[in-house]
Order: sequence, then C-alpha cells, then structure tokens
Amino acid sequence: MMSIESNKVIARRIVKEILEEGRTDTIAELFTPDFHSHAWGPMYGDGLSGVQGIVEFTRKAFTNVRCEIIDIIAEEDRAATFYTYYAEQVGDMFGQPATGKSFKEPIVHILRFEDGKVAEHWRVENELSMLKQLGVWPESVEYRPPHLEKAGESA
Repeated sequence: MMSIESNKVIARRIVKEILEEGRTDTIAELFTPDFHSHAWGPMYGDGLSGVQGIVEFTRKAFTNVRCEIIDIIAEEDRAATFYTYYAEQVGDMFGQPATGKSFKEPIVHILRFEDGKVAEHWRVENELSMLKQLGVWPESVEYRPPHLEKAGESA
C-alpha cells in the first residue's frame, strides 16, 4: 500500500506531466490497466487507452497549456487536486472549431488509488465559464421550463 504522500506525488505528476506537458510515456506507470473515469464516460473508454485518448484530444484542441496547482489533499486511498487550467483553443473541441482564444478554468480531480496507481477518477470543472471565455456561449440564454413550454404559459 502506498502512503498518502506518495499518492499526492502521483496526483501532482498527473497534472504537471500528463495534463500540462502532454506526456503519455508515464500513463502506464501512474494508472491501473483497468482504470475507470467517471468524468468522461464512454467517449474515451476505460483503461490506459482511455487516458491516452483524452490526452491526445486535449493536445489537439489546446496549446500553451499551463496548470497552476492550488492544493492537493489526500486521505487513505484518495487524493483531490485543485488547480487552474490555462490554455488556448487551437483545434476542434467537440465540433466547435478553433477560436484562437485563451481561457482559464478551475478544476478539481479526485483520484482513488490501488497498489500505487490511479484506479478511478472523478472531475469537477466550470465548462460554462470556459465556453463563455472562448466566445462560443451566448451572454444570455432564455430558458423556459419544459412544463411551461407545453402549457403555453409564461415563465
């Protein structure tokens, strides 16, 4: 069993080496073969190939990536990393063409460890803020609850 401090080191390495630098050579060292992310669902899949897929996607979509780690908190078999992700969108992002604009986004990753490697992952981020900074989300969106839309009532 790895120590809490070792888990914090791995959490830091994932942010700096994999997310910021785009390195894929350390994926097998840091993740279990049956790794599962609850954050990206079936889009990239499980295992090491899923991690590889998300790294390849982000490297094509973003450049000038910088991750500023604010805090890493660990307990037992889990570690949470809170950081700010800075980047410029230079490639396709889920059908959204490159904007050439920069953004910053606060992100929290929660990791569960098994035998010194990451086995599970959860993520919380403010994608709406990122989309607004990239200029691809309208400043104001009118929302009508579906139950009022059907009844012809006003909100």
